[in-house]
Amino acid sequence: MKMLKDVSVGGGLRDLFTLLRRSPREQALPLFLAFLCSGFTFFLFIIDPKINTDTPKKQEITYVENWSLDRTDEDILADRWYVQCLKDKRDEKRREAMKSLGRMSGMDVDEIERQAKADRLARGDIEVERPAGVTC
Repeated sequence: MKMLKDVSVGGGLRDLFTLLRRSPREQALPLFLAFLCSGFTFFLFIIDPKINTDTPKKQEITYVENWSLDRTDEDILADRWYVQCLKDKRDEKRREAMKSLGRMSGMDVDEIERQAKADRLARGDIEVERPAGVTC
């Protein structure tokens, strides 16, 4: 403990008050901010043990669907196409909302859509045809 023999709280406070007496206006704001930051940190240490002390609730597992073991391939494909139809409807709603926003912004959304279609064709993207009997 030889390092701490020259340390004293009284000496530090005397130095602080001497510094404040020499130039109080220039030192007031940094002093205030230093005390504010230190006080805020101290406050966080006080309230920290009281945060997140609630016991966690037991999680409940919810299964979305249960399929029977005797499903045929046609049933599986019908379910997949049904889900794809839901996604297509969602995407169409979003597309229409974006077109509306584009029109309000003054964009030529029809030209943008034609350009996007040409880009898809140039890349070779194809749209899969729906099987007969599948309606959305």
